[in-house]
Order: sequence, then C-alpha cells, then structure tokens
Amino acid sequence: MTNTSCQGVSAPGYDPAPQPRRTQDPDDGVDVTLIRWMLSMSPEQRLEVLQNAVDSLEELRDAAKLA
Repeated sequence: MTNTSCQGVSAPGYDPAPQPRRTQDPDDGVDVTLIRWMLSMSPEQRLEVLQNAVDSLEELRDAAKLA
C-alpha cells in the first residue's frame, strides 16, 4: 500500500489534487472535502491517518522539550 501525504499526514490513496468545495453555505467554516476524503477510506485507513497525526504531534512535543 502506497502512502501519500497531505500537509504532513500520511494517507493511503489520498489524491492531493485540489477539489472544489461544495457546501450549502461557503462561509460555514466546514471543509466538506476533508469529510468526503475521510469517508472514502476504510476504518483501518482512517485509523492509520489519525495515528500518523498523533505520532507527528508527539514528535513536535518532544522537540519542544529539547528546545
């Protein structure tokens, strides 16, 4: 399985090509493309994305402790 990334978060099968936002109210602050992206993945893939985010945050926390 090949992973690609979106702003540092690895995600299997993520297509980084820009997609138009489609919402009822474009000023509601919700990026539905991210919701669709997460829902397009299997539960295992979603957990992998979330674990990668946690791992990245732990690295940042550890680096801040050293600074």
